[in-house]
Amino acid sequence: MTSRERVLMALGHQVPDRIPKDLGTTNCTTMTKKAYEALKQKLGVEKETRLMMENFQVVFVDEEILQFFEIDTRGIHPQPVVQNTVIDETMFVSEFGITYRKPVDGLYYDMIAHPLAGKSREELGEYQWPDPTKSMDLTGLRERAEKLHREKNYLLVGDMIDTGIFEPCWYLRGFENFLMDLVINPDFATALIEGMYQYQLQRYSLLLKEVGEFVDVIFVGDDLATAENVIMSPKTYRDMIFPYHLEYFKNLKKLAPHAKLLYHSCGSIINFIPHLMEAGVDILNPVQVSAQGMDTRKLKEQFGKDLCFWGGVDTTRVLPLGTPDEVRREVRKRISELGPDGYILTAVHDIQPDVPPENVIAMYQEAGKYPLGNG
Repeated sequence: MTSRERVLMALGHQVPDRIPKDLGTTNCTTMTKKAYEALKQKLGVEKETRLMMENFQVVFVDEEILQFFEIDTRGIHPQPVVQNTVIDETMFVSEFGITYRKPVDGLYYDMIAHPLAGKSREELGEYQWPDPTKSMDLTGLRERAEKLHREKNYLLVGDMIDTGIFEPCWYLRGFENFLMDLVINPDFATALIEGMYQYQLQRYSLLLKEVGEFVDVIFVGDDLATAENVIMSPKTYRDMIFPYHLEYFKNLKKLAPHAKLLYHSCGSIINFIPHLMEAGVDILNPVQVSAQGMDTRKLKEQFGKDLCFWGGVDTTRVLPLGTPDEVRREVRKRISELGPDGYILTAVHDIQPDVPPENVIAMYQEAGKYPLGNG
């Protein structure tokens, strides 16, 4: 069974020979730079680290690593075009006008200034959106996607990196400000969401015009929850965000009609899952098992007939703090509760700097040893 056949069986709610594995396919299923470099050193891989996103310090995973772990998926993502205005070695302003700063001895860049904070509805109309055509480099991407598609060895996932329409709005406005806008300033919120939707759809249209016929899955990441609960009420989501998700996902599927939609939201997303499925979501990531209500056995029982799961290996305690044996037990638990069909295994979100390379190795090797009975 090829990797592509294995994942397609799982996504079709059939039982493959083993649980499919992902690493590096999207910007939410990869590794942070520090963790990746520790893993490369452990495995003796001498390759330059390439950043996928500077602010979160996540990386493109080298093919040699993917082969070592027998990863079943491959990401079809363009090379991001860095348009930052660098202030100094710790601070930059993005093409959106958001100011980022990396603390001394910090691991990531934090947002410290939002360009639309304090702006009126009229001033929003004067905001200069970045040029979608300048946000990514598509050179050679069609040729790579076509080659991988022709070889039929791996499941191909399209991810243009930074794909959401809700989350980037609060990046521009500020978190508290935008949440208040959704309730007391809906005209401003709607205009901002509309602008972000149009920007992201233009970007994905450019990508899928090149590779849409070759990808099997399209990825969208847009956090809607914390570890305790959803960020807004179901009614606010339904009134303000759902119509744009519905239209966005519908248009993505028009651009790649045979592809399934993989949606990422961290946190306790359970109260929004029925809405997301109605909007067109086929696969849920990252399945944050440490969040309230995200019991994997219950999720599978409640939604597993129609929804697939992608993620699930705990990054809050087990991967950073557990022993390799504890990681192996965690892998077996998630496979038993989220599998044997409809499940692709990877960590809950990107593998963080405090995860020992031994635990990364244990996770993927154990997943490969768990037989499901088909060959």
